[in-house]
Amino acid sequence: MIGALPEVLTVGGEDYSIRTDYRNVLQVFEAFQDPELTQEEKWIVAIYLLFEDFSCADDVIEAAQDGFNLQEAIKQISWFVSAGQPENQALELPTYNWKQDEQIIFSAVNKVAGKETRELEYLHWWTFLGYFNEVGEGTFSFVVGIRHKLNKGKKLEKHEKEFLAQNKELVRLEKPKTKEEQEQEDAYNRLLDEVLG
Repeated sequence: MIGALPEVLTVGGEDYSIRTDYRNVLQVFEAFQDPELTQEEKWIVAIYLLFEDFSCADDVIEAAQDGFNLQEAIKQISWFVSAGQPENQALELPTYNWKQDEQIIFSAVNKVAGKETRELEYLHWWTFLGYFNEVGEGTFSFVVGIRHKLNKGKKLEKHEKEFLAQNKELVRLEKPKTKEEQEQEDAYNRLLDEVLG
């Protein structure tokens, strides 16, 4: 039906109710940025975060052993997350990160929505994504524009260079750290605190 927001995904001819709130999808994105998880583990996390029938990884693994088609579930999740749009096959460097850019993303989305979306008890992912896709001029789009130019090796305008010089931490996309890398960084910072403190 035109205009209907999906509430179920079909796997193996059976309909499964899904968790459609945008926060669930953002948790899936967070899992996919976790360098400690394998690709298979990331998809298992995505399935139990979105399918109401599952509450943990073991539930998904057990269901797969009983015939639940993981590949079909993955295709359905991809369809849902992309709001029914075909996946973009061109692999490009990312220009935003949902976790790192949370504040400027929500500022932009809230402007489009005309309300603080994080305060809403529920907001369907497709509605949230609709707001996100309508984001116009503002800090988020400006930062993404600079990142896009840097990724493509294009020359920055004078005002973009000035913004970058003053906001390197905002513009630079961080690579997710492994648990080991984070522990090393924490140990180094503790050592610095002891020496400088």
